[in-house]
Amino acid sequence: MPIASLIPRLACVMLLSMGLPTCHGLAQSASPPAAPADDAAAIRVRHLDALFAHLKTTTVEEEGDAMVAEIWKLWLQSGRPEMDALMEQAVALMGNGLPAPAMPFLDDIVARAPEWAEGWNKRATLFYVLGDHDRSLADIDRALALEPRHFGALAGLGLIRVARGENRAALAAFRRALAVNPFLKERFGLIPALEREVGEKPL
Repeated sequence: MPIASLIPRLACVMLLSMGLPTCHGLAQSASPPAAPADDAAAIRVRHLDALFAHLKTTTVEEEGDAMVAEIWKLWLQSGRPEMDALMEQAVALMGNGLPAPAMPFLDDIVARAPEWAEGWNKRATLFYVLGDHDRSLADIDRALALEPRHFGALAGLGLIRVARGENRAALAAFRRALAVNPFLKERFGLIPALEREVGEKPL
């Protein structure tokens, strides 16, 4: 499939790649049980490390998808209830087709919790949806500086490069994402299309 024919669907794919389960609605998840902030943060880090390690060893699609979903769940936990509440409101607005009103919530998150990678990632998603690719790229850089394994942010980077016609750079970004998440959905369509477009052999 030509790359150009994929561009009209990129906004929807961007939402999926950067942590919004659908383009029309969002599944609700229960809030994690309360725990001391330091302990909870350490537990999340250990859990993430284990999930990423297992993600590279499993060959079962269902298991891989379950691990990816758990990684997203952990990324959405800031360890601060007030920040999580802001994120829930922002994500709900974005998932219900009201992206612009989510911006004040995400601006507040990145200002008050600049160490939370998912705040930057979600605002990058919103900037993309609103057509501001430059600001989206800047927030992706911040997210990746905090969590270099963030395959959602890497996929978002790839989608922006596709939208700009920078297909070789797009393929490089998707391959970085695929290296940390072998179950990346873009491996079925967009990555092969980019490989054909730029004359690269599949990895």
